[in-house]
Amino acid sequence: MPPTSPAAHLELLPATAHLRVFEPLRAFPVAEREQIAALPQHTAEEWDRLEASALWQRTLRAVTDPFPHGNSEYFRTLNVLSNAEQPHTLYCPGQLQARTLLAAEQVEESLRTEVFDLLVPPAARQANASRIDTERLAADLTHLHTRTATWGIPLSWFALFREDDHTEVVHEQDRLYTVRVHVPFAQAVERLSWAIETMVEHAPQAPLFEELGALGSWLESFDDESVIELDYGSLAEIIWPDDSASDLLHGLQALEDADPTMAAAAYRRLSNRWLGPRHLGRAN
Repeated sequence: MPPTSPAAHLELLPATAHLRVFEPLRAFPVAEREQIAALPQHTAEEWDRLEASALWQRTLRAVTDPFPHGNSEYFRTLNVLSNAEQPHTLYCPGQLQARTLLAAEQVEESLRTEVFDLLVPPAARQANASRIDTERLAADLTHLHTRTATWGIPLSWFALFREDDHTEVVHEQDRLYTVRVHVPFAQAVERLSWAIETMVEHAPQAPLFEELGALGSWLESFDDESVIELDYGSLAEIIWPDDSASDLLHGLQALEDADPTMAAAAYRRLSNRWLGPRHLGRAN
């Protein structure tokens, strides 16, 4: 049985943040809608615990194999009010096969071959390839609902948010468990479009411009009535309260106002804030 505390599973994992898109039921294929309706409902904290428990079970197998075996799809839920002030539920699929495969590819890029083969053996990769539903994997990779970042949050993500967005600060006993920020999809896309236009005009060579463009491409396939969630995860305990969204906004506004000094100051504050978590990640 997993422990009742989400933090008991999460505190030994890398500090991880997630950017999730929750879509309305109509956005999913008809065959999936019945499956969604029949699934048990869990709170966000319960899903965190279940995901972390499953990760530890995969990691601690007698034979090294970090990939999921025969896992059926699951869906996180988010209860919101519609434009007509009517309550309804949005859904974010786990897409575990696709996300695990992407994570393995990222690890492979950062490690020597012999080290990667110890962590993710070739036999495990071959076995996982034979289990994968290739059509489902292709669909998930082109419509991936969750982006993940460890020991930091990509600066481009903050272009979607403002300091007055709906924010849920979650404590567990005497510790900060996570912070979740929500923004309606259309509003987030409008903010991102402005950020991209500002960078095109004033700083098209900056790495942030490319990151913003990639983020915009990712969001193109989602329903307009979705909600985007930034979940700080255990990074919240390190970085919250966080002014990153405001600093990025001020930097972009300074660029628009042709004030490079203020833009540089805002970017410096933003970058320096995330040096601490990144150093912790390297030390870890």
